This record gives sequence, C-alpha cells and structure tokens, in this order.
Amino acid sequence: MVDAANQGAQSGVEDSVRRRFALRFSSLPIRFKLSLMIGLIVVSVVLVFSLIVLHRQRAVLMARMTQVCRVLIQNLSETAKGDLILNNHNRMKEAALRLVNTRVEGLVHVAVLDRNARPVASFGPGGQEIAVDIPGDIFQFQTLSVVEKPGRFDYYNPIYTERLENDRPKQILLGYALLGFSKRTILAPIRQARNIALSSALLISIFSIFVIYVVARQAVSQIQLLSEGAKLVGQGNLNIQIEVNSQDELGQLAQEFNNMTQHLREKLQMQKFVSKLTVDMIRDSVRTLGTWSRAGKRNVTVLFSDVRDFSSVAEKLAPEEIVKLINIYFDLQTRVIEAHDGIVDKFMGDQIMAIFQGRNMADNALRAAVEIQRQIRGVNQERQALGLVTLETGIGINSGAAVMGHMGSSHRMDYTVIGDVVNVAARLCAAAGAGQIITSLHLAKKVNGSYPTTRLKSISVKGRSKPISVCEIDYDRDILT
Repeated sequence: MVDAANQGAQSGVEDSVRRRFALRFSSLPIRFKLSLMIGLIVVSVVLVFSLIVLHRQRAVLMARMTQVCRVLIQNLSETAKGDLILNNHNRMKEAALRLVNTRVEGLVHVAVLDRNARPVASFGPGGQEIAVDIPGDIFQFQTLSVVEKPGRFDYYNPIYTERLENDRPKQILLGYALLGFSKRTILAPIRQARNIALSSALLISIFSIFVIYVVARQAVSQIQLLSEGAKLVGQGNLNIQIEVNSQDELGQLAQEFNNMTQHLREKLQMQKFVSKLTVDMIRDSVRTLGTWSRAGKRNVTVLFSDVRDFSSVAEKLAPEEIVKLINIYFDLQTRVIEAHDGIVDKFMGDQIMAIFQGRNMADNALRAAVEIQRQIRGVNQERQALGLVTLETGIGINSGAAVMGHMGSSHRMDYTVIGDVVNVAARLCAAAGAGQIITSLHLAKKVNGSYPTTRLKSISVKGRSKPISVCEIDYDRDILT
C-alpha cells in the first residue's frame, strides 16, 4: 500500500511537471515556438546526416587502414618466416626494429610471436623493447584479424609455412606478426570531420532560427492584431476593425473577423427591436441544439444509498447546518464510489444514486458499499466522541440491463439510466436499515459468493409477480478471497 502511494505521488509529481512545462510552452509567443520547433527540426536533420556521413567515413577509413596494415604486416610476416623456422631471434628483432624506424604514422608497437604466442621481438615507437598483451583467443585467428583495445587497434597476422605430408601440402603455424596502431591518430580525421559537422550544424541552426524568427514575426503580427481585437470584442467593444496586411490565409481571417464584428453590431441593433423574452428563448434554443447519442440497453450495476431518519435529525438543525452535515456524508460516499470506478448519477434529497459499468461492475459496487459503511462507522465514532450529530445510511444494490440515454424535455435533459434494475435497487435501499447493505441474491451469485452474506426474507416489488430473493452483506467480516 505504501508502494502504491509512493508510485501515485511520483506519478502526480511527473504529471505536474509535464503540465507546468506544457503550460509554459503554450504561453510562449507563436514566433518563438515556430523558431524553436523548426530550428530543432533543422538541427536534427543536420545531426542525423552528419552521423550517417561520419559512420560512413569511419568505415572507409578503417578499410583503408586495414589495406595499409595488410601490406606492412605481410612484409613483416614474409621477413620473419625464415627466421622463425631457423629460430633466429636477432634477425627478427632487426626486422621489427626496421619497421618501427620507418615512422609509420600511428604505429605504436611491432611484435613477432612464436607458435606458442610468446613474443620473440617487441618494440615500441621509440625503438625500446616493450611487453605486449596477447588475447586469449589468438589461436583462433586464421587470417588477418583486428582486435580493438583501449587506445589502439591491434592487427594479428598468422605466419604459416607448407610441407608435404603423404604427398599433400599442409600448412604449419610458425607464429604471428603483430602491429598496433593508435586510435587517436587513426581516428583524427573523423574527429575533425565531426567538429566541422557540429560547427556547421550550429551555424546553420542559428541562421535558420534567425530567418524563421523574422518570417514568423511578420506573420504573427497579423495574429497579434486579431488577438487584441478579440480581447476588445470580449470587453464589449464591437467597433474594432482589424487592418488587413496580406491576401493570404491570415489576411482572409482578418477580413472574416471584421465581417463578424459587423454582424454582431447588426444583431445588437436588432435586439433593441425584439423583446428580452424572445431573445432568451432563441439563446436557449441554440444552446440545446446538438446531436445526441442514441439511447440503448446497457448492463449496469446500480447502487442506492439513503440516509436513515434524516427528517428527525434535520428538525433539530438550522438549514446551513443541515447542508453542511449532509455534504460531509455525500463527500465521503462520492469519493469511495469514484475510487471503485463508479459514477454518481444524481443526488436526490438525502439519497445517492450511483452507476457501475464494466467487467467488474458488481464486484466494484459491493466493495464500494462495504467501504462506505465502514468509513461512515469510523466517521460516526469520531463525531460521537466530539458530541456531534451523526448520520447512518442504508444501501441497496442490483445489477442487470437498463436503458441509458438522454432523457427529459427540450428545456431540461439528463443522461441517466431507467428500467427495472433501477427500481429494484431503489426498493432494496428502502428496505435496508441503518448500516445495512442489501443486494439481490442474483448479484451476490454473480461474484461467485466471494462476500460474506446472510439470506433475508424475499421482498415484493411493485410490478413484479414474484418476490425477489435478497441477502445482506456482512461487512464486519473481511471480504473472502
């Protein structure tokens, strides 16, 4: 429960931050928003294009580097092959040192390894002997292979010789030639290109934003005039005329605005010759004009909650105290109903009618009823300890098909449900005593008997030939799972 509360609080904070950001962004002038959005698009396009180009350049550069390295390492391999066969370490060191002294750009070490991958010649860029770290999977290298390490690329080339066995040539591994190249040197052109791309993107973005800002400012000036004109109209000034500065959509909008204010002035003058009652009737007719959804049958669960002995309590209180008291209990019940995915359809005096829909509507309605009675019990205990007036409710619940839609007259309509399921729920509520929850046996069975119940005497309902089997929900015990 604590985790759910923490998650709810975190979600609320995130929603609040998003709303504040959206509010601040929406309050910016249009020219700033246009400049920002288009500028971001330009920056994104330039950056994506630059990344694609840089990726391609890196691939081309690495391919060329591999070609250069292949030539160098193959020459070293050919030179070292005979020395490996003769186990002449000195000559291998001389060959490796000569390659180091050629000052190949980016070359950081040269080494020759024997067939057991042990260095027999290893030199750094200054000609000093150095130790090299050999990868554990070196014996799997069958051809020229590249190993990327921190700060460098190591190229390994296996050195083979051939001999005849059973009149067939067989390759014998003699060792490995190793060249190491500095990443910094190899990738220097990429870094330069990246810096150029980023600088270009920045300059293009600044220039684009400036141009867009100038263009947007010209376009927005017409919108600002329209905005100021709308404010004046809202304040009752219908003599405003907007200057039309262009023939495009904004210019047409300004012209239509001027036409609108002219029509309003004409209507205002016409109202002087028409009675106020007629004007009010016309306005009401316009407000009620619309397309309503068609009424239809829906499966719903209806909950009625009614305060018991409210009349006797109300006789002892002042009107404002009565309203304050009943609202305390209405607020409690409303919060519980909405927390269980219900909808308060209407308040009728001291009674509440709520509707539940969906797959778990019966279960949600029963849980809401149990929670209402438990919370009312807690509130009453607190109020009694303070010597305050308390109220108790009876609840009736029923589930079934009902007609849902817009109902009423052309002057007053409501979106609600009607039908036998509503009448039965109201009858069950009327039969419920203070602190009682009564529901139809049919509804209790729909939730697989998961609730502690007590069978009650059947209730007769007007318009039904047979009495309704009902039961009481025992909320003093926990809901069974």
